[in-house]
Amino acid sequence: MATLLIASCFPKASQAIRSLPVESKEQILTQYNQDQITQGQTLFANSCGNCHKLKQPETRTAEQWNKIVKRMIPKAKLSDEEGKLVRAYVIANSKTI
Repeated sequence: MATLLIASCFPKASQAIRSLPVESKEQILTQYNQDQITQGQTLFANSCGNCHKLKQPETRTAEQWNKIVKRMIPKAKLSDEEGKLVRAYVIANSKTI
């Protein structure tokens, strides 16, 4: 019973987001159109900005953002689709090494 209760406290997005591979900026830009990237930007500002000061996407690499997003999307209680859009936005605008 306790396991079921604990499992229900975690958002469904957490498993889907955690299973996403690290993708490059180029891969993201071929998968998402500009409207989706803009939606991700809005979600990033409105959801992530509610709890802390936002870092600009160009301050981190795609790999760094992937790790951050996997940890933060469940905490923000975003759906799978919302989480993917936020991830697409930050990776599309990430720092190139």
